[in-house]
Amino acid sequence: MSSITAIILCGGSGERLGGEDKPLQPVAGVPLIERVLARIGPQVTGIVISANRNADVYQRYGHPVVADGRHAGRGPLAGLAAGMDVVGTGDVLCVPGDAPQLPADLVARLDASRCRMNAAVAVVHDGGGLQPLCLLLPSTIRSALHAYLDQGGRAAHVWVQALQPARADFSDRPAWTWSANTPAELAAAGRHLRRGDVP
Repeated sequence: MSSITAIILCGGSGERLGGEDKPLQPVAGVPLIERVLARIGPQVTGIVISANRNADVYQRYGHPVVADGRHAGRGPLAGLAAGMDVVGTGDVLCVPGDAPQLPADLVARLDASRCRMNAAVAVVHDGGGLQPLCLLLPSTIRSALHAYLDQGGRAAHVWVQALQPARADFSDRPAWTWSANTPAELAAAGRHLRRGDVP
């Protein structure tokens, strides 16, 4: 593979958590963003954090921080587009900033899937459906993403499916691996992580 830059999406409003900035919430004593950075850092050559709030806090982690910019209000794809605008050549790994325990082999399995299917893009399939914010794609898709957003599009699953991605099977992972949206999900993830029963 060429160079890979991870874009970590931290721009959500946190409505299901009473407006809290989810990636900054602790799970088993560690903020979610720190868990994402620890799992993703060894797998990529660079990191960009997409955040619309608390930019000063995110900047403390030592990576570029970008806001949604001209597509603000269009959901997580706006954050992906803003992040891709500061990425040079190579591949992009998109992941949510509220993922409690991303796989340590996420990039390898995504890349193997797209190579096997001769596809440009690979997306996580969790056994029940796609996780459209967990995907590996070439940075050259930037213009297509901007065009989709310029035309009023905002649904991540619609845009990703239109790319005809390879589907990487991650059905071996628990559902909360990819995102913790509610206090109950955060608590469940914390219990598993404290027990150390999810690699």
